[in-house]
Amino acid sequence: LHLARHRQNSNETRSYATDADFQELFTREMTDFFQLSLQLTAEANKAERCLALAMNDCFGTNTIIKGFARTWTRRMVIRIAIQEVLGINNDFARDVEFEFHLQPSQYRLVELRESFAVLELPEFDRLVFVICVLERLSILDCALLLRKSPKDVNDAIVRATNQIASLSDRNLTEMTTTSRTSTCKPRACSMKRAS
Repeated sequence: LHLARHRQNSNETRSYATDADFQELFTREMTDFFQLSLQLTAEANKAERCLALAMNDCFGTNTIIKGFARTWTRRMVIRIAIQEVLGINNDFARDVEFEFHLQPSQYRLVELRESFAVLELPEFDRLVFVICVLERLSILDCALLLRKSPKDVNDAIVRATNQIASLSDRNLTEMTTTSRTSTCKPRACSMKRAS
């Protein structure tokens, strides 16, 4: 009886997100949502479609607690991107009771979110990397969304991390080489260009 009364009281104090709340959220964070969508799909047209479908899923939803609207929206972007890229439909991810668990991250998330290297990953590895590393969902949650084993997801994280590290090393080497040639003396540089 005490538990039932507590649930009733907590339901009365909950405020659910309205269409106006989602409208404000999309207006304020459209760039961030588009970046997530682009990293998942790696194509601007797919990213736009994914974002439009996510917006459509969010509007008219009156069962999302206002404080979780941003998390819910990101979940919808991920769910629709998986459907767009791999053709996997995950309606269970729309269930309000399905809860994702965020993991601590040892990665430099800001730099990785800005990196174009993510876009060069193979589809599955890119989805896994964005979902597990950038969005910090657990390997198990990601495996459920992608309908793969946790081992498959973990292996994809390792491959993606290695490929991004390799691309970052190559870009750093290219930047170092470029800065060396741009700081050389004009006569030496003109001789290099001539040969």
